[in-house]
Formats: sequence, C-alpha cells, structure tokens
Amino acid sequence: MTNNNNKAREFIETYVNQSTDEQDYLLKEQPRYDPTKPIPNVKIEEQKKEQLPEKTESHFNIHAQTVNPISTDSSDKPSMEIYTSSREQRNEIHETALTVCADLHENLMTCFQHGSWWDKAKMCEEQKQKFWACYSAQKQFLKGVNYKGPGNTEQEDARILVGAYKLRDKLENNSETA
Repeated sequence: MTNNNNKAREFIETYVNQSTDEQDYLLKEQPRYDPTKPIPNVKIEEQKKEQLPEKTESHFNIHAQTVNPISTDSSDKPSMEIYTSSREQRNEIHETALTVCADLHENLMTCFQHGSWWDKAKMCEEQKQKFWACYSAQKQFLKGVNYKGPGNTEQEDARILVGAYKLRDKLENNSETA
C-alpha cells in the first residue's frame, strides 16, 4: 500500500512541477493588442463582394406566393367589435337574468347562511332548484330574443326586459299551482 501512496505522490509532484505557474500561463496566453496601433485601412465593400456567393434567385421562384382567396378589406375592426359586443351581450344577459331572479338568489344565499341544519345538509336543494330554473329560463329567453344585441335600441331592450319579468311571473304562478 505504501508503494501505491508513493506512486500517487510522485504523480502529483511531477504534475505540479510540469505545470507552469498560473501567472506564466496567463502571460503566455494573454492576447496581444496595442490600442495605440493604427487600424489598417481596408475597403470593407471589396471584402463583402468577395465573400458573397452568387445569388440563386431561381431556387426561390419554384412556388408561387400564397394568396388568400377571400378578399379582405380593412374590415378586421368590425369583427373585433362584434366579438367584443357578443362578450358584452353575454355579460348583460347574465346580469339581467340574475337581476330578474334576485329574490330567489337571495333566498338561496339566506338558506346557506342561516338555514336549518336539515336544509344545509340537503344543500338547500329546494331553493337551489327554484333559482336555477328561473336563471336558466331567463338566460334562454334573453338569448332567444337577442337582448342587448348589436342592432337593438334601448326601447327594444326595455320591451324585452318587461317580457322577461312577465316570464318570471308566469313561471312563479306555474310553480305555485303545481
């Protein structure tokens, strides 16, 4: 084992002796640049001409340029407006359906907060069914008559809203008789 230790020690010592000092290495490998030396004037344009190969334009003319068959004028903005108005219309329909069914929503929230333990255990199922029936019927009605649509006037929307409240009363009367 001492023989192996001696060999390892000899190897390390010879490696250290053979390698030069860090400073010597850095001095030897450091780039030599003299900032005071003037830069030789070489015409760059001539070098670029020599480096560029001949252009082969025929290679790029194999396929014709793709053209959209549907002609488009600068009508991209109206489609964006329609998208924005349809999103706004969905939000308006949601808000209006919640407003029309607000008392049922309030009953549902009151049941969850202050209802009996039995109602809470059943997840206020009766109130929930009444609210969701009203809400889904209102949304379906408002979508069907294009409430707050892009071409509607405020008078048309007000007439549609009156119809929504009449539908709500009709649904309430049907649930009481059943």
